[in-house]
Amino acid sequence: HITCGQQTTMFSCALRRACSIGASSSTRSGNVVLAGSRRIVTPARHLSTINTTEEGSADDTPPDAATVVQGPSLLTSTSVYRPSPSLFHLPGLRSLPFWTAPSSSSSARNRVAYNDPTVSAIVEQLEASFDDIKEEYMAAVIGAGTKTDPDANAVAKPLEPDYDVNVRGGEHATDALHTGTWDWHSYVLSGERQPKFAEHCPKTADIVDGLREAGQLFGTPFSFCFFSTLQPNSTIKPHVGPMNLRLRIHLPIIVPEGDCALRVGSQVRQWEEGKALVLDDSYEHEVWNKSDGVRVLLLLDVWHPDVTPIERERISKMFSYAKDRGWIGKT
Repeated sequence: HITCGQQTTMFSCALRRACSIGASSSTRSGNVVLAGSRRIVTPARHLSTINTTEEGSADDTPPDAATVVQGPSLLTSTSVYRPSPSLFHLPGLRSLPFWTAPSSSSSARNRVAYNDPTVSAIVEQLEASFDDIKEEYMAAVIGAGTKTDPDANAVAKPLEPDYDVNVRGGEHATDALHTGTWDWHSYVLSGERQPKFAEHCPKTADIVDGLREAGQLFGTPFSFCFFSTLQPNSTIKPHVGPMNLRLRIHLPIIVPEGDCALRVGSQVRQWEEGKALVLDDSYEHEVWNKSDGVRVLLLLDVWHPDVTPIERERISKMFSYAKDRGWIGKT
């Protein structure tokens, strides 16, 4: 993990390593500017200051760079919710708290924001695979259909929770982020594939692998795909994601009756089993399950569709470089 004071210096170096994202001959070197609804990131050949208190120095980075711009901060005191990622913000991306409309208020034709074809295709694929995904969850996590352990007199569970949200070093490891019990059973954990999940949930893994091969699965150390199980009387407190580069998809598998919902920005939604929900977690969001039943969903991260292929490649290199240097990732 990294401290707030180290972020700008470290990611300046990482961006230099990853090279610039775009160019414009009409703006000064190193500036990020807006052009209509899209951004232009100009190449920078230097940074005005780089601290070298961490290992390494400015001399070991290539000349190409993109300048890290702090913000946004001017509007954070208003009552209107806006994307406010904690680590990295890429200007010019289309932005909504939710990218899917409630099933009751929309047709299948216009359910996804902007009728975006990439997001629509992912939603359709996940929903079409709902029965297979739920069956694998029940077998691998709940233990349905498995033999009873004769020693413990309990149902054998092939997969056990694999991420401790109380341990620092992870994206979700802030002080007292959640109350109650929140279990993860991960296929992609901080960008790393978990073979045991693929062994016990092969159909689910194949779907995610297909998204990876198509270049749609978010490809950084901040990428996750897991069965998220929130037990009764549990909450995940208000927080923001680290960046606006991804969209987060929930495929609800088990939804209890009662007060169980998600807030993103000012909008509150309840899940519906088998109906995918797409959100931008760079908005402040929170989750609660105040019911008497368990809530289960498959969560996965995909690239924001406005991030171009070349941007995805170079952003991935930037974060890989930062992870290799120990600036992000596990402690």
